[in-house]
Amino acid sequence: MTAPQALPGNRDENWRYANLRPLAKARPDALPRPEAAALPVPAPLAGFQQWVFADARLVDRPAAPDGGNVADCLDARTAGDAFAGILDAEIAAAGVDFALSRANARHGDEVLRIAVPDGTQAAIDVSFFAVASGAQGTSYPRLQIQLGRRARLELIERHLSAGAPDAVVNAAVDVSVGAGATLSHVRVQDCAEQASVFDTLVAHVGEHAQYRLRTITLGGLSARSTAFIKLAGRAARCDFVAASVANGVQTHDFFAEIDHAAPEAATRELFRGIAGGRGKLAFNGKMIVRENAHDADSDQSLKTLLNGSGAEAAARPQLEIYTDRVKAKHGATSGKLDEQMLFYLLSRGIDRPQAQALLQWAFIEDAISQIELAPLRQRIEQLVAARLNEVASLDGLVSRS
Repeated sequence: MTAPQALPGNRDENWRYANLRPLAKARPDALPRPEAAALPVPAPLAGFQQWVFADARLVDRPAAPDGGNVADCLDARTAGDAFAGILDAEIAAAGVDFALSRANARHGDEVLRIAVPDGTQAAIDVSFFAVASGAQGTSYPRLQIQLGRRARLELIERHLSAGAPDAVVNAAVDVSVGAGATLSHVRVQDCAEQASVFDTLVAHVGEHAQYRLRTITLGGLSARSTAFIKLAGRAARCDFVAASVANGVQTHDFFAEIDHAAPEAATRELFRGIAGGRGKLAFNGKMIVRENAHDADSDQSLKTLLNGSGAEAAARPQLEIYTDRVKAKHGATSGKLDEQMLFYLLSRGIDRPQAQALLQWAFIEDAISQIELAPLRQRIEQLVAARLNEVASLDGLVSRS
């Protein structure tokens, strides 16, 4: 067995803004199965199977799926197993960026594998609750998702708190989207504000396949989300939308690398983040276009909004392009509320707090509106309004969404 690799540090290029101190201080042991307890499980959405985990341990599984079209299984793993995702070895190569994923594989012992056979479709809602404190151990949720040819999956992945406010979570997700398949994946992180939440997502997208990823990050004193997405087949497409609200002294850090490795691969990436108080936000979007990825198309829009005297934000696009036959657009901005728009609203008789709330809402709604499932989008809008501390000002706007 190889020795555990040290955690990344701020000198590592892709981890400059991440705060990994809570993870370093937490006990690395996996948490024991929690005792049965009432969990604030979200109300089920029509048509979705609902799975519930507490500290990465299964507590509730759905009935057998109608028609048996989802080969879902919970696997028990032995501690010390090697990293065994469903992806190319070249993607999961050794390196500091995969240190957290390897720790998940080494310490965790349950993984939910979701396989959707060729030509079938499914809808699954998975909630991971963090219950115990970091002093007791670390939670290691893991998902492995595989879509067959022309399969379709709607997946909701939630990370929530129910217990100690200072839980530590180190999650890992492996995704494989087969030729012609479509995966719509919504990730919601709304843990307690003292929790520390880290995740690593690795995805492989096949020929003419689509991966629609929506990720909403609201909770956590320290949160880091790392994504490596490979567009491996001709005309593979990734639509990646992320939104974050970091208040108080929260630190939310994102790194997303999308590798265009085949002709006609296409990416649309959009990030909207609001930093309030002394909150810190960072989004690093790296696009790679390989020599053989002729006619690839990459479009990035990364924007952050500062809403506090001590708030910090950094939006950084990176492009590595190795072919001339490519379309590539990118833009990144960080700034405060538009004073002209604020003046306009004030001049129409809207008071300052409500005017500021409306402008923040319009900014973050660029991302939230990209969640296609209306009932889920409305729930997330309510969570975002609460994080903006403007539920009253935005109540009518949210209810009409």
